[in-house]
Amino acid sequence: MDFSFFVGPLVGAIIGLITNGIAIRMLFRPLRPVKVFGLQLPFTPGLIPKEKTRIAKSLGKVVANTLVNEEVVKKGLLSQEMDDKITNYLEKWIEKNRSSEQTLREVLFSFTGEEPGLTLIDDVKCKAVSLSYGRMSNLELGALLSEVAVVEIVSNLQGSMFAMLINDGLINSAKLKIAEIIDHLIESRGKEILENIVNTETDSLLDSRLCDLYNQYEKRIPEARSWLLNTYHQIIEKNIGTMLHALDLSQLVEDQINGFDVLEFEKIIFEIMKKELNAIVWLGGLLGGIMGLFMSFF
Repeated sequence: MDFSFFVGPLVGAIIGLITNGIAIRMLFRPLRPVKVFGLQLPFTPGLIPKEKTRIAKSLGKVVANTLVNEEVVKKGLLSQEMDDKITNYLEKWIEKNRSSEQTLREVLFSFTGEEPGLTLIDDVKCKAVSLSYGRMSNLELGALLSEVAVVEIVSNLQGSMFAMLINDGLINSAKLKIAEIIDHLIESRGKEILENIVNTETDSLLDSRLCDLYNQYEKRIPEARSWLLNTYHQIIEKNIGTMLHALDLSQLVEDQINGFDVLEFEKIIFEIMKKELNAIVWLGGLLGGIMGLFMSFF
């Protein structure tokens, strides 16, 4: 049997395997420029080490603009599947802690730690006071309450000896004076009053035991769960764009890739694409074998 017919395909296959294998290794190797007689050899360093900065920037843009953009993140975080996960977690947590003697303060500290928890409580209190004071100031309570107060005073004086002294001028003067007193009180002591109310109510809530809260509000749990989900959706809808912008995912990915050692980056690529890269090598052998087979006929 003449084996010379198989020499061409065999040699072609070996050449294809070797050349494709070398080409893949040359993506990363050599790691540094190679110079001979002061001249840098072409294709040194390898493509990945040479273009690492550009690749990092391109990958960062692709991840931020296409793979993990605002629309994609919203779709994931606001999906029905995510709602179901949150609901299931809440239900399991409530069932587990319905008889717990722990206070809300202790539960909070178990998640955050004491110092961060205290800071979080203070921040929430400050924001609650600031928000309440701002709304109270915009309501023009002085004019509103003075109107109510004067109507009540006039009503109570009807039929008394002072009724004859009441006239429109006196009523308007009383309204202005009462409104002035209320506005001054809100301006001078409004925040202090609100702080006392917020501190008292917050501390009372945080010191409540979970079992007592469950017994007190058991019937309102579905309502609270719905409120939490709606609040979660509102927070994501309003803030996810700002959060992603502040995160600067593109720069984050770029910095992370640039921070990789080339050998580490090579290892990551080969772990992800080992099967595909090996397929390319074997494809080179197959094509080389086919070409060798054709050459055997000539």
